[in-house]
Amino acid sequence: MRIIKLGIISIVVIFIIITLMSLMFPSQIRISRATNLPNQRDSIFALLRQETTWHPAYLDSASAKGMASLKKTIVEQTDSTFVYTLQQSGRKRVNNGWQLYGEPASDSLTLQWYMDFQLSWYPWEKFSSLFYERTYGTMMQEGLSNLKKRL
Repeated sequence: MRIIKLGIISIVVIFIIITLMSLMFPSQIRISRATNLPNQRDSIFALLRQETTWHPAYLDSASAKGMASLKKTIVEQTDSTFVYTLQQSGRKRVNNGWQLYGEPASDSLTLQWYMDFQLSWYPWEKFSSLFYERTYGTMMQEGLSNLKKRL
């Protein structure tokens, strides 16, 4: 009986320590990648809207089915910004956006692609966010390379 009590108390203490550690992680995470592209602002935004032709998740047949189930809602659209939210049933919303930087007279523009994640206080959610950079960052870099090739 003493061993069972000690085991339960140990598990509770470890859970509290892990929860306190996870509270030091930010609740909002932004993953971002950027690339330089030719100064073809209209072509860039037209291509961004045709993501099935360049987005790595659409080019992979296994991931394409999952992407089709996402609900996309345009949040902001200007001459230098395009932002929409991605919502999958039963999951949190993710902001997905592109921002163009550069002067109209310059020969190139910088396209930044970012994804904003809002996290809950749950320790498993905070610790799993440590892998977002590797997972989404790699996909975003590949997508920007595909965009560059298509222009």
